[in-house]
Amino acid sequence: MRRSLNIFYRNPGPFTILRKNSLIQIAEPVHIQTDGSFNQKNKISRTAVILIKSNGIKFTLSNTYFNHSNSYESEWCSVLDGIEYSLKRNAKSIKLENDNLAVINSLINSEKPSGLYVDYYYLITEKINKLDHFSIRWIPRIMNNADKLFRF
Repeated sequence: MRRSLNIFYRNPGPFTILRKNSLIQIAEPVHIQTDGSFNQKNKISRTAVILIKSNGIKFTLSNTYFNHSNSYESEWCSVLDGIEYSLKRNAKSIKLENDNLAVINSLINSEKPSGLYVDYYYLITEKINKLDHFSIRWIPRIMNNADKLFRF
């Protein structure tokens, strides 16, 4: 069993395409990893984004929020921050990875989350519709380099 988990952690599976405009020549996608963190004691939320262009150039973004209610909201916000950051860097094609399975499954299965998270869902899908290509997948935390931005 342990051996099969190690294989899975090295290769978490394919990306799921959520948006593909077949009428347009798809540009080489940027690869982004996002992560969210919430400090329960201080009620401070942080999001992290790593963006890697096809030529290997890497950009990072870290934001701090004081109005989030929990870590789940931080994760949703990290995905939104990642897409917005990519759009600001003129990306039209994105491959996104995140380590929160609930957020990824919600987007892949077009299942709207409940409560305040539905606003993130709608904002994210609105941004995705501005792209030529968008694919997403879950990765384990040990593969998420955005998580390492929190530990300096």
